[in-house]
Amino acid sequence: MKYTTYAQSKRDLNLIKEAGIQEAIISFKELSRLATNTFAEFLELAEFAKGLDLDVILEWDTLIVEEDFDKFVKSFNDIPTHLYSKLRVQDPGVLEYVLENTDKPIQFIAETGNHNLTGLKTWVQYIGDRLDRMVLSIELNKEKLTQYKNELDCELELLVLGKILLFYSPRKLLSALLPEDDEKKSKQIVSDEYLTAIGESEESPHKGFPLVENMHGTFMFHIKDLYLLDKFEDLKNIGLDYLRLDLRNGSEELILKCIQAKSNEDFVVIKKEYQNEVIRGYFQINKSDVLFKKLKNYRIQRKDNSYIGEVIEASKQGGYIVIQLKGDNEVRLDQELKYITPEGKELLCKVHTLQDTSMNNVDLRSKDQLALVNYMSGVWVKSQVYLSE
Repeated sequence: MKYTTYAQSKRDLNLIKEAGIQEAIISFKELSRLATNTFAEFLELAEFAKGLDLDVILEWDTLIVEEDFDKFVKSFNDIPTHLYSKLRVQDPGVLEYVLENTDKPIQFIAETGNHNLTGLKTWVQYIGDRLDRMVLSIELNKEKLTQYKNELDCELELLVLGKILLFYSPRKLLSALLPEDDEKKSKQIVSDEYLTAIGESEESPHKGFPLVENMHGTFMFHIKDLYLLDKFEDLKNIGLDYLRLDLRNGSEELILKCIQAKSNEDFVVIKKEYQNEVIRGYFQINKSDVLFKKLKNYRIQRKDNSYIGEVIEASKQGGYIVIQLKGDNEVRLDQELKYITPEGKELLCKVHTLQDTSMNNVDLRSKDQLALVNYMSGVWVKSQVYLSE
């Protein structure tokens, strides 16, 4: 097995060379989803890499809408062809373009939407002799990877250390949330620079999701990074040709230790030194179907016949909580209600005031109506409401 990795600076290239890696994945922000280099910086890096006798792999991994295609093709055609030896692409339209207009070997990124063997075999056949390598999805477990290695007639690559992309949208979702007079918003519109943020769920306690917005859209990553190096023997037995290290989060100095590691103990030490928490993803077994019921917070799902409804608004200033009545039970004055918050806290409160949406005092509210009851601290939107036992 060999390693491959990204380079964003001359320091990265020197580390790659010192580690004995024979190639470097390099790009610039017009063609790459996550690269931050300008076109001029890319040219300088590619020249430097060639001077180190490294194979330069140009990554063009963006997904492109029709109206932007010509613009990105122009950026690609501005690159002197002697600066790179191979092309790395993901978009089928980009693949078709480079097949027709270049003679470079192609590394096809099949990480998203390409999980079945029939589809992967079709790509292998379609690209033909130009196919240098296929990049497989991290959602394939060990058994699937073994099967695919035995049946696909090409070299295979897998990410073993790096961020896990959970969500992508071509829309600019972060800058849209900024106030109209925010300086960052005006700069983002003009320059398409990076915006970063940390996301959290409204329905569960989960938080800490890294978010990135750039000229290509918005990306959300898993809280934890993927780490499969402590399964090195399994990866070796599968027979994967390339293991990819994505250390673009500031952990570039670990590349030497990753390459020089010889035992599981070495990889355990590297895991401890790595700056983020890590997981093994689907490698052991793909149990994604088991997770479906967890996509919704179980704490805010209906449970029994005492169910009343859901809190859709809570106003401390107004002194009220708005409940949407979804169950068959009525809400009456002087009843005691039980609220279960999204984080699982249970709170009891007696109904001292009960109003309709016109703020008229009423004695009861029933299914499919809205009820305004007295405010209680700690109860917020998405809390579920039950009759107290």
